[in-house]
Amino acid sequence: MAVVLVVPDLHAPAIHPNALDFVKSIQDYWQTTQTVFLGDNFDFHRLSFHPSEPRSDGAWREHQLSLEALEPWYQHFRKATYLVGNHCSMVARRAVDSGIPEEWLKPKRELFGMPKGWKVIERFGTHRIDGVAYRHGDTPPGGQFPALAHAKLNFESTVLGHYHGAFGVQYFANRQKIIFGCQAGSLCDEQHIVQKYGRSFSKRPILGCAVIIDGEHAICEKMPLPNKK
Repeated sequence: MAVVLVVPDLHAPAIHPNALDFVKSIQDYWQTTQTVFLGDNFDFHRLSFHPSEPRSDGAWREHQLSLEALEPWYQHFRKATYLVGNHCSMVARRAVDSGIPEEWLKPKRELFGMPKGWKVIERFGTHRIDGVAYRHGDTPPGGQFPALAHAKLNFESTVLGHYHGAFGVQYFANRQKIIFGCQAGSLCDEQHIVQKYGRSFSKRPILGCAVIIDGEHAICEKMPLPNKK
């Protein structure tokens, strides 16, 4: 049994400046024993298949800034599990799109600058702790409550990131079992230039993280600040 700290999308270099202190406070309060990062720690804005912001940094500079932004997280979390998301797989996606085999690229742990104690789960993969499935979330089904939809599909409690504006816990039961879907929000700064694409969405990001206790209880903790810089 474990008390799992769940850290959603950071999108470096666009990490909210108060995110790390907030996550540390949740870690201390709940005395968590394991940590899962739900993916997209990197934004890789300049490698996106969508148009990039002209005023944003180039790909190399963006990567260096992202590594600098993540260094305090790596110093604090020496062990963690990381689920590769759609943004942080952008290097591989660009390579494959150009006809370059992904196997020719440097390992993700090296590309991401991760400590040795981090375990990497490849894109679309699932990590399970105490019978709860942890995924990034960039696969169907979606909808208003994506995590609950995934939980119902596989009939196992499920925790997702990916959907920045989805946050909370919903439960579902049949005659044999109760399961939950937990949507953990995000921790990126929507005012950052690489997050400008999201400003046209009517649904705004919800900043927070989650804690899963013994595979039975899911708690979403909202960061106690307005969703702006």
